[in-house]
Amino acid sequence: MNRTHSRSLGLILLCVVVLVGCKRPDRLDPNANGYQSPITSADITYAELVQRYNQTVESFGTLWTRTDVDIEWVDIDEDGDRKYRSESGDGKFIMRGPQETALTVEKLGKIYLWAGSNAEHYWLFDRVDGDNKTAYIGAFEKIAQPGRRPYPLPVRPEMVPYLIGVVPLPEAEALGDDPPPVDLYEGKFLVDLRSLGMRMLIDPETFRPHRVDLTNRAGFSMLTSKLSGSFPVEVDSVPKAQRPTICKKAEVYVSGYESRLTVSMDYATTSSRKVRDPMFDFEMLKKALKPDRVELLDRE
Repeated sequence: MNRTHSRSLGLILLCVVVLVGCKRPDRLDPNANGYQSPITSADITYAELVQRYNQTVESFGTLWTRTDVDIEWVDIDEDGDRKYRSESGDGKFIMRGPQETALTVEKLGKIYLWAGSNAEHYWLFDRVDGDNKTAYIGAFEKIAQPGRRPYPLPVRPEMVPYLIGVVPLPEAEALGDDPPPVDLYEGKFLVDLRSLGMRMLIDPETFRPHRVDLTNRAGFSMLTSKLSGSFPVEVDSVPKAQRPTICKKAEVYVSGYESRLTVSMDYATTSSRKVRDPMFDFEMLKKALKPDRVELLDRE
């Protein structure tokens, strides 16, 4: 992982704390919260683990996936009123690097939700109510600003690449003189990147993630993503038998809140022909999706 990716992850974890607070946190601990399996030392170094893991994601600079999405969340308006909402449909998850992302919920070709981000901003186009289509936008540089309005959905799109395990881990040298140890938990490699706010369970055979937690400074989980299944990703000039794989399903939970995001995928490609600049441009999307109003998430 280069410095840009490290800064991106650090910003995302700051965003997580701002987004969900610290209500009823969860910690991977054999003596707490019902975890009974012991944690033992693994016979592999972090440098060896990251080399194998990063080989599985090195093709994912660009990614286009076909998805089914289910979202459940509590929407809080400007007056503090809470409304339980849920949406489901097919759609797409699109990524160009870890910062440029798009996640859509569609039904019969009509876009109901479009969540996206680029290096400067994150947004959501909520078109569920056809008479009151609303766009929300916030700036990353103001993410820690007091009084800002929460993002409407439980998970912002720039978090998704980390939660489905398609972003490289930092090399051991990037973490200084004390890289984290690698442990075993329930037959999986456990690595706790406390300085970056991320903890992972990694399959020792495939070196693909089984679970990803975004954590606060105390190591408590703020977002938990449980990954299952796998299928090959189309990569130009790579034979089918040698294609990298990604998970079929990611189930993401916000600790302590009645919110979740489930993304199921059945087709994916790294072809840049499927990914275009307007997908990550708020103004271009606004012209195409035509919201009735735009709400700023940052305090003016």
